[in-house]
Amino acid sequence: APPLSTNPFAALQGALGELPPGDAVTAAPEPTIAPIDSPSLAHGRLVLRREKKGRGGKTATVIEGLALSEPALQDMAQRLRRQLGCGAHVEGATIVVGGAQTDRVREWLSAQGATRIVIGN
Repeated sequence: APPLSTNPFAALQGALGELPPGDAVTAAPEPTIAPIDSPSLAHGRLVLRREKKGRGGKTATVIEGLALSEPALQDMAQRLRRQLGCGAHVEGATIVVGGAQTDRVREWLSAQGATRIVIGN
């Protein structure tokens, strides 16, 4: 691109006077997400299924068989949202992920330590 012929900030420069130099901006390190430490994932059977009924015709992936507390389920749903880039929320003792995401959710659960994952429907 050719250089600008006029400085759009020239009028402000005289009004503000001399500004002190700012602090150097450093990027925050990307947080690492550790696997979930839970005997439920390693020893329990998790069932993934697609579901449309009661969801306005939209397809959702439901994760059943998680023997986790409510805060742990909320944390897992948040991790799913961040890692897979899709919606996820808790309904009772299940996690509902938006869309037909069974393969992606299975890979994610395997990476988190789940050993017995069954895909139904």
